[in-house]
Amino acid sequence: MADLKNSEKKASNLSVELDRNNEELKEVKVSASENIPDDDTTTVADDDTTTVADEDTTAIGAYFRGLAMAIRNKIMLKKALITKGIRDLGAARPLHFASEGAVASNNLIPRWTYYGAWGISGLAIGADITAKSWDADEEKKWHTAAYWTAFHVPASLVVPAYVIHQVVDGAEKFAKTSAFFKKKNLPPKVRTIFPVACAVLAIVPVVPVVDLFFETVMEPTLGTYLGLTFHHHKDLELEKHKLE
Repeated sequence: MADLKNSEKKASNLSVELDRNNEELKEVKVSASENIPDDDTTTVADDDTTTVADEDTTAIGAYFRGLAMAIRNKIMLKKALITKGIRDLGAARPLHFASEGAVASNNLIPRWTYYGAWGISGLAIGADITAKSWDADEEKKWHTAAYWTAFHVPASLVVPAYVIHQVVDGAEKFAKTSAFFKKKNLPPKVRTIFPVACAVLAIVPVVPVVDLFFETVMEPTLGTYLGLTFHHHKDLELEKHKLE
């Protein structure tokens, strides 16, 4: 009888122990489930992170695209200004003959002014050749450059300078040997200025005559050989048709 009571007591204690273990196991499961993040929350957080990153990337890309566009526009503006400057310099025909002015006033101006005038002539002529080459057809660019170089060297530099130099020499000899200067007893400064004045005045008729001469000689010869056409010929033909 006593053994039976002891067995029942042990069974009761074992049942209580099992119930307690089950309760502890439930508490562990609940705690674990609370620590697991919700799938929707994780997705939202990932989406928010991705959106911020995309916005930063887009902003950086837009900044660099704007910077590249600004640099490109600045380069294009500078190129346009340089191109316009070259065209304007080449179109200023009187600057081509700055060297003739230097030759005419050689006895009155310092050396740096003399050589500077020659430099201006060279730059203006080079600009004119460059501009005409730009305007030519692609297959005629080098032909155009060759023709206008061959034209400008004698027509704008060599021949006018030679003619002006001869005028200066002739005027100096006249001032030294002329009875007019001797009788008037003019100061030496006048005798120095007289040849310069004669040379400067001579530029006015010399330049167009030399231009016309070389145009007449070179266009039907070298120009035709290189296969070039000249716009002023077309303008003359249009004027003739209008008169008819």
